[in-house]
Amino acid sequence: MKRKKRNHYKFAGKKHSKRGKISLVLGLFSILLGISMVIFSVECDGNASVYIGSIGLFAMILSAISLLIGITSFREESYKLFPILGSICSGCTLAGWLAIYMLGLYM
Repeated sequence: MKRKKRNHYKFAGKKHSKRGKISLVLGLFSILLGISMVIFSVECDGNASVYIGSIGLFAMILSAISLLIGITSFREESYKLFPILGSICSGCTLAGWLAIYMLGLYM
């Protein structure tokens, strides 16, 4: 028979932040949209339609919203794992999207 652990520690009743989880999921969704757009564009030999560009703009806006949600989730009294991961993921994704659009404007 398996023994139960007697030393269960719970520190101040904290839980993981819901906004942090939402931020991480939205950031990962933006990355998945970007990867799928690149794959679709390669299959079309670089001649993708306007809809693909609008999906890219939507993904960039989504990553900006995700970054804002991640930053505001730091105010909650909870563990900071998901807000940190969500903010880093969204910030890097937003920087990538901005770099892609700036390169597109100058080329």
